[in-house]
Amino acid sequence: MHWHWLIVIYLFLGGLGAGAYLTSFAAEKGWLGKNSSLSRVGYFIAAPVVAFGTILLVFDLGQGLTKPWLLIRLLANFSSVMTWGVYILSAFIMVGLLKGYFAFTNKTAPNIISWAGAFLALATGAYTGLLLSVIGAVPFWNSGLMPILFVTSALSTGLSVTALLAPWVEKNFKEGREGEAHVYLIGAELIIVAIFFGMMNSGVYGPVGKESAALVISGVYSLVFWGYFIGLGLLFPLVIFTRQYLHSKQSEKQLAKEPSLAAKESSEAVQKGHHSYLTIVTDISVIVGGFALRAIIILAALPIWDGVTIP
Repeated sequence: MHWHWLIVIYLFLGGLGAGAYLTSFAAEKGWLGKNSSLSRVGYFIAAPVVAFGTILLVFDLGQGLTKPWLLIRLLANFSSVMTWGVYILSAFIMVGLLKGYFAFTNKTAPNIISWAGAFLALATGAYTGLLLSVIGAVPFWNSGLMPILFVTSALSTGLSVTALLAPWVEKNFKEGREGEAHVYLIGAELIIVAIFFGMMNSGVYGPVGKESAALVISGVYSLVFWGYFIGLGLLFPLVIFTRQYLHSKQSEKQLAKEPSLAAKESSEAVQKGHHSYLTIVTDISVIVGGFALRAIIILAALPIWDGVTIP
């Protein structure tokens, strides 16, 4: 295969930046709770992260450095998914930088800019999966689930990186409903992954797709899949965030029954205490799992002509 680590990093950073923007957008709209302090940090990092990933893509193209004028042809080939990507990524980087400026200066951005950035962020996250799903010569990629899987993973990793950086940026850091969002996102990702690999392993996408799935499930990439992605990136965070979410719900019920000052202080202490070393480690594990997902998707893919041995 011609696609290796630069593409893995590009796909990861594209999803990470898109997810970070959508995290701050959700926090700004109050969808992560009234107390969430994630309403700015995602805007700071979204566009720069995606821009850096795009630069890596140019490096991977090879001739993008020696003959950069060849890249101009991408702007006119509207039948190519890569051309769509050029416009989506360029627009998102520009809008993301503009939104980041408003957030950094504590000014209110026009609503159309915020929503345009959210739409482009979603398109960027989906594009990283769509870029793979249209390649019919690689059955392991040629699935309609690929964009859905990448968007879900982008939201999860974007939420984690934003939560990791927010305490260093926001003076009065408070957590909202990030733990609850993590539970839903990780749960959805587990379901999508189970369906995706179930279909691949069953032979729905042919023997080559099945062979790629075997490399991941029980072959050379099984340690990365079960250890880094499933274990460290999904199951471990799911257990921790579910535990914290249930604890938070229990604290809210206790506060409703005993609305005293002491109970309120106890609830606030639990809320602040959630951003512990365990939470930091858990967010890092989500990010590691997101990177591992892109790595196994790229590295385990076999082209259709390599899947048939002619005696």
